[in-house]
Amino acid sequence: MTSKNIYVRTIPILILILLAGCKSKPEVSVSAEYFSNDKTKLGIEVTDQELGIRFSPPIGWELKQTLISKRAMSGGKSSQLGMNFSYNPIYVFFNDTTSGLFSAGKVEGGDSSLTKSARLNYYKSALADKYKENKIVIGSFVNSGIAFTHLKLEKENLFSIKLLFMNKIGDVIQFDYTVPANRLPHVIAAINASIGSIKFM
Repeated sequence: MTSKNIYVRTIPILILILLAGCKSKPEVSVSAEYFSNDKTKLGIEVTDQELGIRFSPPIGWELKQTLISKRAMSGGKSSQLGMNFSYNPIYVFFNDTTSGLFSAGKVEGGDSSLTKSARLNYYKSALADKYKENKIVIGSFVNSGIAFTHLKLEKENLFSIKLLFMNKIGDVIQFDYTVPANRLPHVIAAINASIGSIKFM
């Protein structure tokens, strides 16, 4: 085989290698991973002046009396820093078919001398420390001008998404979605739609 033939045959291979190297990784759209704008999977919109937001629960998730009391967060890193937080759910939604539970409310406590963004960061650290023994994945994204922190965790046979963000006046808001892990494929699209529905008033 002449050097010319080797050269001719090698060129396409080199081009393919270069294209493979330049080819970007398959794009995972932020909306597909964290939220969607599918209004067909939403329940009735809720507008709350105190929280300063409007949002919709997943379709088929009904508003219940507040079944969850204020949850204190102490111990671990937050306690060492002299900070105790509590999550105060204002809304609780339940789905009978999937046993899914969704709550929304405010996070209170922390050192009042800190900036609001610093309090949020300390609370994120406290949550990460609390669930460090569980399988936890932390991500972040921006939608409708709101910066969200997204914590996914699995505990025993339950799957939870904890969503943290600040409203316009700097209050820390938390959304919690929890379902049995085996029901997640049936509800994740509706949960993502609910997350995508969160807007400032």
